[in-house]
Amino acid sequence: MFRAITCLIFSMLWILTTNSQHKPNQLTNWKKVGEFPATNGVPSIGLAGQSAGVFANFMIVAGGTNFPDKMPWEGGRKVYYDDVFFYAKNAKGLLTFSGKYKLPMNLGYAATASTEKGLFIAGGENETGILNKVMILKVFKDNDEVTFLPDLPIPLTNAMAVAYQSRVYIMGGETVSKVSDKVFVIDLNNTKNGWTSLPPLPHPISHSICVFFNGKKTKGIYVLAGRAKKQNGISDLYSTNHFFDINTKQWTLKAPLPYGLSAGTGLLDPAGRVLIFGGDRGEVFSKVEALVAQKNSQTDPLAIEILDKKRVVLQSTHPGFSHEILTYDIEHDRWNAIGRLPFPTPVTTHAFIWDDFIMIPGGEIRAGVRTPNIFSLEFKPNK
Repeated sequence: MFRAITCLIFSMLWILTTNSQHKPNQLTNWKKVGEFPATNGVPSIGLAGQSAGVFANFMIVAGGTNFPDKMPWEGGRKVYYDDVFFYAKNAKGLLTFSGKYKLPMNLGYAATASTEKGLFIAGGENETGILNKVMILKVFKDNDEVTFLPDLPIPLTNAMAVAYQSRVYIMGGETVSKVSDKVFVIDLNNTKNGWTSLPPLPHPISHSICVFFNGKKTKGIYVLAGRAKKQNGISDLYSTNHFFDINTKQWTLKAPLPYGLSAGTGLLDPAGRVLIFGGDRGEVFSKVEALVAQKNSQTDPLAIEILDKKRVVLQSTHPGFSHEILTYDIEHDRWNAIGRLPFPTPVTTHAFIWDDFIMIPGGEIRAGVRTPNIFSLEFKPNK
């Protein structure tokens, strides 16, 4: 299982504080508000690793992957897509499929952020390997527009992007040979200067959740949880919470999550708190990695076959991912569990705010299985 990453890779383009005009609800009124469109009359099996966000009053879903023929443990091939779907939304939050365009290439697991200039998409991967291309995607009712920006300094997939004002920050991700600790920034108002390197992450990380906090005294990026695959094929699963102050360029360690987590979705909500919606706690993922590592160390064909059968059982009976919703109180530096998602938790997707709605489109709901469903939760203004 991979993740785009997204980190989300969610960007707040306006000031959000604890004095917001919005009052947080109990996070229970989730609704299915749409789904990915059928192809040639065949219902969508869903996507994971897609880029997603908002621009010009449309929700955009771009690229993504799935296994259309067979599951990966049955020898199924992961397929990457270049489709761009866009949706309009009515006052009740229900979506209307509005059209379809194409990316310049098939793409999955790119670092993605919504910006005022369009949907920012960097790196990712496809059937040719890990990419370093960067683009801004604008979608309108009658046309789409793709503008290429300077390439990433290194090819990256499953990295995290977050935007603030005209700047977009890229953190971590996976290279061809290892997990990255690099941090890069580009100014969308001055792209000719390209990418600037910033102080690296405290440790290499991918499949994390990143959110921008625009506080009165402090402005910066929270990098939450994630994982990093080691040379032996086993991943460290992180519960860490690091904050990068964009003014001082310093990293600070904050209160950790209650448990290790990767590939989840998260954002800063209108009440000024961080929300994380599920994710992979690694119960199956870590066991599968251990079996693969054991298999790779074996030379006996019978032992290899036994280990492979155990792996297939684990993946084919995958129960899904954590349903728990976590909230991080920035002021008091503490975490709480505040509810559960009432639908199969999607990972390797994005969560973002569109007007007064949290949107979560598609994603992977258990090993190899995608969902075409788009879920939403409304935040009602505090009158």
